[in-house]
Amino acid sequence: MERLKNIINFFDNRGLDSLFLACVTSLIIIGLVMVTSSTVDFAAAKFANPLFFFKKQLIFIILGLVILYVITHIKTNFYYDYGKYFLLLSLIISLLVHIPGLGVTINGATRWINLGFFTLQVSELSRLFFFIWLSGYISRNDFNKNFLKIFLFLSILMLAIVSQRDFGSMILLFVAFLIFSFLSQVKIMHLLRVILLAIIPILLLIVMYPYRIQRLLAFISPWDDPQGSGYQIIASQIALSSGGYFGQGLGSSMQKLFYLPEQYNDFILAIIGEELGFIFLIFILLLYVIIFWRIIIFYKITNNVSKFSSNLILGIILLMMIQTVIHVLVNIGLFPTKGMGLPFISYGGTNLLLMFTYIGILIRIQIENKQSHSQAVHRSIE
Repeated sequence: MERLKNIINFFDNRGLDSLFLACVTSLIIIGLVMVTSSTVDFAAAKFANPLFFFKKQLIFIILGLVILYVITHIKTNFYYDYGKYFLLLSLIISLLVHIPGLGVTINGATRWINLGFFTLQVSELSRLFFFIWLSGYISRNDFNKNFLKIFLFLSILMLAIVSQRDFGSMILLFVAFLIFSFLSQVKIMHLLRVILLAIIPILLLIVMYPYRIQRLLAFISPWDDPQGSGYQIIASQIALSSGGYFGQGLGSSMQKLFYLPEQYNDFILAIIGEELGFIFLIFILLLYVIIFWRIIIFYKITNNVSKFSSNLILGIILLMMIQTVIHVLVNIGLFPTKGMGLPFISYGGTNLLLMFTYIGILIRIQIENKQSHSQAVHRSIE
């Protein structure tokens, strides 16, 4: 028992360690393999190149590593000092999508900016920029006293995201903000007022667009329209159920053969379940649990070093965790269908690069924590 306690204490005091990095690396490798497996036939039919998605995903991983390296060399003081510019930038890029020739419209939604070599989904980036500003602002100012002012800025950003027809990203940002505020000890009455203020606009946004009502009805009873609004949910559940405990075998999915849409992105978890089985899904979920557990421990350690850095860590883990939970729930049919990839695994340049950015920021904070600790030890010796 004493040895076990020492092992637990060892991990509890390390935060971002080799275990954390090993789990992240494992998810990235699993993602590369599963993106390839789920797209071979689709890529061969559409692009006459079975490895089309594999090559692009590999390029994004390499680019992500470059971004991670750069981010780890940017001091957190930079984010702290220029937080208001990040808030302004989040609003600007959210509106840039409406400029003809720059914004890209897919399936009626204008959420992307064409950068030539790939399309950037701006809502992904604007969420991070908002929390960079928020982390610094509440480090300087009282969160409770300025809560309504902060919510006003958040509302403007959410309106900009809704104008892109990206309702899910707006909800993710709003939920992350509420949880962030609650964990930052904002008064419950403030949170209740904000929720009451947001209910009517959210309901209106659902009612105004019939396809959102159809998604909600499909979530409640997908078999009422099995060839229409309920199709994706049913196909996802068929994939998961046919996988059993150990799966059909890597590359043996039937649902990826032009049955399940977005099988390499929004529904990649269903393909993993079909090919590799329930046991492997549990393994993947365990990797996420370990990653979030390590970040939470790191957050607690950092809370004693830098308020700004700990706020930034909290924002990052909430954005990552909520996205993961929504993806899993959508795939098993416990949440309305929403286009949201699985972090580190799903295909998609913006989201994958953003995950590398998150890890880069966390590593940078760890570097500065160690420097702060070394300086404190040095001063105590003197």
